Amino acid sequence: MSRRIARVLGTLLLLVLALPLAWNLATGDTYLRVTGGSMRPTYEVGDVLVVQRPAGDELTRVGQVVVVGFGAGGAAGQPYVHRVDATTEDGAWLRGDGNDRRDPQPVRQDAVLGTPRLAVTGGAAAAFTAAQSVPGRATLVAAAGALLWFGLGSARRGRSRAAAPGGGAPAGSRPGAADGLHDPADPADPVGPVDPAGPARPRGRRHRVAAGAR
Repeated sequence: MSRRIARVLGTLLLLVLALPLAWNLATGDTYLRVTGGSMRPTYEVGDVLVVQRPAGDELTRVGQVVVVGFGAGGAAGQPYVHRVDATTEDGAWLRGDGNDRRDPQPVRQDAVLGTPRLAVTGGAAAAFTAAQSVPGRATLVAAAGALLWFGLGSARRGRSRAAAPGGGAPAGSRPGAADGLHDPADPADPVGPVDPAGPARPRGRRHRVAAGAR
């Protein structure tokens, strides 16, 4: 696996983990997993509903699908999703699409938790449910961290190796020792650049040799 692919996959896993929370914070929507078959064929067991906040008039529209939290004796209970079957003076009768009869009691508006904005079905719903569980989140974080460590860490190590061989003078060398310039720390190094033609001879010595020959 290349470093770039590892970085992309790690980023995607973090997005899968963060997007549901970001959507919840931005819109106030919640998520409800369908656990019963009373709304078949509209919703199947395992589907995940994205539930938007109630507007206040859901029970006035026959046929409206609503999510309610209603228990025995009118107390708050486990949320479930049914459809408005008939209205009453202060609420409505609900019925599941797969049920032959209405629910045992009518509900009032204060029991409505919202309406489905959309439904996630099939494999996508199963993946969403697994990803939002505690073990699923831990697995996503661990996998994303490993991929990003491989992608980003390997890239940094590659840049370090590429910069070492040609990046300036070797460690411990003196400036000018290998470039033909004067090294003030070396007594044997002549002052100034070296003349390829050799050092110039003093003119006085040439005259004395010439005089002795005569």
